[in-house]
Amino acid sequence: MSDFLDRRSFASGALAAGLLTAMPAAAAPPGPVAKTRQGHARGFVRNGAAVFLGLRYGADTSGARRFRPPAPPPAWRGVRDATKPGQRAPQSPSPVVRHPIVDYFAGNRTDEIIAMPERIGEDCLVANVVTPAVDRGRRPVMVYIHGGGFASGTGLVATLGDRFAVEEDVVLVTLNHRLGALGYMYLGGVSSDFAVGNPGMLDLVAALRWVRDNIAAFGGDPAKVTVFGESGGGVKIGLLLGMPQAQGLFCGAIIQSGLYPDPVAPAEATMRTRAFMDRVGAADVAALQTLPFEKFVGPNMPGNLPVADARSLAPNPWAKAPETAASIPLVIGYCKDELTLFALARPDLFKLAWPDVAGRLSADDLGVPADAAEAIVAAYRAAFPHDTPSDSYFRISSDASFGRAMVTMADRKAKQRPPVYFYRMELDTKLPPGLRAMHTAELPLTIGLSPRPEADALTKQISGAWAAFARTGNPNHAAMPMWRPYDTSGAECMIFDRSVRSGPDPQAAPRALLYAALANRKQYNPL
Repeated sequence: MSDFLDRRSFASGALAAGLLTAMPAAAAPPGPVAKTRQGHARGFVRNGAAVFLGLRYGADTSGARRFRPPAPPPAWRGVRDATKPGQRAPQSPSPVVRHPIVDYFAGNRTDEIIAMPERIGEDCLVANVVTPAVDRGRRPVMVYIHGGGFASGTGLVATLGDRFAVEEDVVLVTLNHRLGALGYMYLGGVSSDFAVGNPGMLDLVAALRWVRDNIAAFGGDPAKVTVFGESGGGVKIGLLLGMPQAQGLFCGAIIQSGLYPDPVAPAEATMRTRAFMDRVGAADVAALQTLPFEKFVGPNMPGNLPVADARSLAPNPWAKAPETAASIPLVIGYCKDELTLFALARPDLFKLAWPDVAGRLSADDLGVPADAAEAIVAAYRAAFPHDTPSDSYFRISSDASFGRAMVTMADRKAKQRPPVYFYRMELDTKLPPGLRAMHTAELPLTIGLSPRPEADALTKQISGAWAAFARTGNPNHAAMPMWRPYDTSGAECMIFDRSVRSGPDPQAAPRALLYAALANRKQYNPL
């Protein structure tokens, strides 16, 4: 595993949400041309879709623009080439080679990943568009916000959804934006000139404004935009739902295995920023703006989490579902075995015995109280008698982490209207060393990338549900069982497995015991 990606890259979602790229056809004839507000751009055709890469929705963020809110992109004359990726935000490099996990996420199109690497740089405010046709089709628009926590990733993964765009007749947009310290280091406590923080989140707002202003030229409907994302992408969508600046820029949201959106307090963020400035010898923000961007990349950087600056993000925006989200329908869910992907360096967790499970749950940083652990394990064993000890550990720990965050947000959003639709991914990926339905397991399926033949039917059901939701605000379609809205009883759940089923959630009862024990514990965040 370590020969091609470290565990944190896997665990943060950078593999699933940040390493997949697209490759245009070799020696392609002159491709389709779209007219944006900045100028004309020429893309290419692949698998029946028109693909445009590296379209700039904001200006270069280096130099004096570093740490600033995004500025409009420059215009150009003539026809600009849009057949190659733009830049990926500065982040730790993650080399990609052939591996079963890469093949899974790429839908067995790994050659296309390797053939077109992205350059890393600060001119990274770019969008990619995949559309069935450059016309006036007014199709629903699906904007993919990548994962990788707040420190890594790229939006190019979803450009592999070309067949999905054509089959479902939707326009797919993917985004890159500022990450890590360059996107989230808080400087408002150092200089009042930088009181507006979180430029990485403001980039996403700017990108959605670009979609509003330009997507009709690519056959999309600017009034029918849905945002979707996994892991860190899901957290970003939770934050966007609470940002007044983003209100009106999208009409539907899909949060896949996100975490509870809880921005850092300014005082804590300022302390980290000042420590970093002392470490690099920067006396002020101007000095930070002259450093090579490589200085801001790596572990233990300040600014790898958003900040409650009260200008772009409020403290605890999901204490209740934000009013800015009141009119937006939501699909939200998680994977049964989220934490297997975070356990790749802990082989003991894949070989537990029953006497080990309760102790392991209370010893790990999940917040499970030791005096409640035995009863919690017993409740899950009664509900799922066929689970092995490791099955049970990963089911419970995943409920205690990503599951708890998604249930909490679903409960709060369900008090609003329109509806919430809740799911859990349970398909066993069969990936070693027993990853099961791991974190991000459904991600390739949502954009039509079936990783193996036995997942073909499920891929069509999930991708069809995502497209139906983008089209109507309701994920139901003819190829799957009725998906009923969620309510605060937690009873309704769509379970994605080789056999798709919906109805009362069998995890609801044991999960209630777990969540009661966690009631006074902070939400767990492994990213």
